[in-house]
Amino acid sequence: MNEGPTPTTGGHTSATHRHHQHARAAIVDAAASMMYRRGVAATSIGDISHATEARDLDLHFRDKTELVRAVIDRELAVQLDGHDGADSIDSWDGLDAWLSRVVNAQQTVDGPFACPLATLATELRHSPEYRPALDAAFRTWEGHLAAGLRRIQECGELDSDADPDRLAASLLAAVQGGYLLASVHGRIEVMRDVLDDAVAALRRYQV
Repeated sequence: MNEGPTPTTGGHTSATHRHHQHARAAIVDAAASMMYRRGVAATSIGDISHATEARDLDLHFRDKTELVRAVIDRELAVQLDGHDGADSIDSWDGLDAWLSRVVNAQQTVDGPFACPLATLATELRHSPEYRPALDAAFRTWEGHLAAGLRRIQECGELDSDADPDRLAASLLAAVQGGYLLASVHGRIEVMRDVLDDAVAALRRYQV
């Protein structure tokens, strides 16, 4: 008797993979939130496991070091894929729009807030197991800003003698300073003023 084709396990495997990814993302999100509020040192694997009700956390991360690196990657992704949107910078208007999104993202119930990625860097900058990941994260962020400035340059709106990489580093430094001062003073206007001045300095190279 013809029993038809043998069922495959592809669908089950795909569903299992999606469940694994969803569970892993939930753990990283919870860890990021706790580490931002408490600090990395004061956040234990047990705290995260309890908060997420994840009894199999070791199936997703070998140890806390691997989890912290995942949190670093997560915070970078939030900056690049969320309100940051530096990939949309291709003109001076695009740069202004990006800056507006960065500032407007501070208008939340718990804002103004410090940059989560910078908060991690401040605590972990002397830790050899994390410093390379943090350095790579900030270099990636700088690279996205430099690419945007390079697009402005290719359109003929930025002086050809200007160095997009150097300007991107200066702009990111202004963003970080704005985050810090706004969170300390509790006023979003501080960040807006810092970034307005940063763009004014960049516009010296406007063609």
